[in-house]
Amino acid sequence: MSDTFTIKLEPHGREIKAKTGRSLMEALVDHSIFLRSDCGGRGKCSKCRVELVSANGSKEDLISCTHEINSDIKIEIPETSMLSSHIITKAPVSFPDSFSNRFIDPDLDTSYGIAVDLGTTTIAVYLCNTTSGEVLSSIAIKNPQALYGDDVMSRIGAINNEKANLQRLQNLVVKAIEWGIVELLSSLELDKKDIGKIVTVGNPTMIHILAGVNPESIGTFPYQPAFHEARTMKSADAGFGLGDIPLQLLPQISGFIGGDILSAALAVDLENQPDGTLLIDLGTNGELLFKGKGKLYATSCATGPAFEGATLSCGMQAIPGAINKVVVASPEDAPEFTMINPKKSSKTKPFGVCGTGVISGVAEFCRNHIIEPGGAFTKENNTIKPLQRKGAGSPRYVLVNGDDSQDGSAVYISQKDIRSVQLGKGALITGIEFLLKAAGYKTPEKILIAGAFGTFIEKEDMLTLGMIPVVNPESIEVSGNSAGAGAVMALCDDTILQKAIDMTEKITIIDLACDPKFQEVFVQKLSFPFLKN
Repeated sequence: MSDTFTIKLEPHGREIKAKTGRSLMEALVDHSIFLRSDCGGRGKCSKCRVELVSANGSKEDLISCTHEINSDIKIEIPETSMLSSHIITKAPVSFPDSFSNRFIDPDLDTSYGIAVDLGTTTIAVYLCNTTSGEVLSSIAIKNPQALYGDDVMSRIGAINNEKANLQRLQNLVVKAIEWGIVELLSSLELDKKDIGKIVTVGNPTMIHILAGVNPESIGTFPYQPAFHEARTMKSADAGFGLGDIPLQLLPQISGFIGGDILSAALAVDLENQPDGTLLIDLGTNGELLFKGKGKLYATSCATGPAFEGATLSCGMQAIPGAINKVVVASPEDAPEFTMINPKKSSKTKPFGVCGTGVISGVAEFCRNHIIEPGGAFTKENNTIKPLQRKGAGSPRYVLVNGDDSQDGSAVYISQKDIRSVQLGKGALITGIEFLLKAAGYKTPEKILIAGAFGTFIEKEDMLTLGMIPVVNPESIEVSGNSAGAGAVMALCDDTILQKAIDMTEKITIIDLACDPKFQEVFVQKLSFPFLKN
């Protein structure tokens, strides 16, 4: 039996080779063909659908993430399944004046570089003019490594199960980043040869995999990375086809605290923020950095992929068709909502819920007593029409009926989704409280919310759900994608990299996994605050 098969792409007739046993989606990624995968490759969302063309010309639907290559096939890929149709703009980046004021000479020759914020769920790529310190264009795409699991431990486990998966995971992320780079370059009519450097920040597991280093030591006690230091390597050694250009990786703090939170700290100018400032980089993995009296404290908490839309019943990335805000004017009536629409169009029907949408919805459920503090849907009020209880199945709150959705299926928030939010918010607030206690504080003086998800979430929703300590909303600031901003800064200014290296020496790490009281407090924090009518 052959160990490779041919995939023919119609109508153009292009042929690619794929190894037996690989999923069709992985085989396409190997050749820089990226499909949508909002469910993370679990065969649930059907957004990676392709058409299998038989010998007689008939066609049938095929879900590419679950189809295993075991024969030659001929396929057509609908435009709606292509990732290029759903590029989204990453959260905005902003820089401290101390950085922006360094670029004042307009007569220098223009040079270009790439900054990458490599997240567990989402990858942000920034094309920069390194001479002027400007971001020229940026995109965000789903991390295709989700085929091997939603979180870093799942991906470490995949590598432990089969060592060859390390190269596969590296190849997936390299192809995704390179695809993003090509898209950005073509939009500005630039070429690969114009790129002089790539700087990448991310959590330690993502950075290890990108560098081709086995992250297995992060997955077992004492959860230490294989390397801490900043590294510079040839991009070609990681698998990039961009020529012989340097790939710079920022230093890591610990096994779960990486260069992304360092990068964010530089972008928000944390050293000049007041004592008592808490920086939260919110994503699949929540990383926390606190500025105490003359000292920095850091920890991480597994907030889970629900905050970025993954694993939700109707979850999706923040792309056109995603509900991003829910308003419940009356518990008895259908909810109102807003969604992300394509530019110059308002005809898109809702297709699912992104992370900010589910947080908004669950916060509204709390305010209107549609759910109890323990998280269960209320059983006392039978007049809540959107709350459906069919048969023996779990109840769900319907945001959009099938007749009004993009694919004919209802869009809803399930009991399981609420539990996912509880796990994420419980981990976050517990991590914050342990960090504050270590620094000798009861509450932070100021909270900075970083990350793409954190950029669009409402402060009031976070307070309603008990995700963060009770503080004056005016002391909460949203700082955009600070990790991406810091990567841009390190790309354009070599002294920024040294600042990140120096910062690692000043941080006290709070290890939640080794604290025997963590689990007890975490369980207590799963409940939502009780809100009076």
